Amino acid sequence: MPKTLLLADDSVTIQKVVGISFANEDVRIVTVDNGDDAVLRAREIRPDLVLADVVMPGPSGYELCRAIKQSSRPVPVLLLAGTFEPFDAGQARDCGSDGHVTKPFDSRQLVERVERLLSLGGSAALPDAGGVATPADDLEAMFDDLAVPASNLDRSPVDRQAAGGSPEPEAIEPATGTPTLSPADIDAIAARVVERLSERVLREIAWDVVPDLADIIVRERIRELERDERETS
Repeated sequence: MPKTLLLADDSVTIQKVVGISFANEDVRIVTVDNGDDAVLRAREIRPDLVLADVVMPGPSGYELCRAIKQSSRPVPVLLLAGTFEPFDAGQARDCGSDGHVTKPFDSRQLVERVERLLSLGGSAALPDAGGVATPADDLEAMFDDLAVPASNLDRSPVDRQAAGGSPEPEAIEPATGTPTLSPADIDAIAARVVERLSERVLREIAWDVVPDLADIIVRERIRELERDERETS
């Protein structure tokens, strides 16, 4: 008998990705796009596991998880969090979640994690990442590297040009004494930012932006079809 997975996420793209991920699994996906419907559907269908977006219309994923865990039939709950969405580990722990998955996720790993939770009927933490750098680590390291050394700011224009810097003089703000970067300095930093953006960071940004754009396109197309149907009827 197939297991029932309740997916609560307002992204049409994520709904499609999860559906495709479990297409060959013995799992039935029931999808809702807001917290209120998720609470109602959870009572009706009695799912075996819940995937809940932490940020969605109505009750958040944390609130949905708390309601499920406090119900007469608590089931495993995995929270879904966007890479650049604020994820509150304290709330996740307090609401009793069985872990969280960061978008973008590897489809196979998501399926394996869900299967592990279903087989154990509870928490099944994934192995420690072993210090693998996260996108946030990449960004922080990049900006640390881009920091302008104070010694460089103190150099004269001639010294800075000899050191490979911009020959333009720097203005000093009279109130604070803070050096102001020249346009050439800003251009050089911008170029280094582009060079340092790793493929992983770009992929994370794309995953955060593309689903929203896809949702907008899909919803607009639905509205167009509804208008056409009304006009022809």
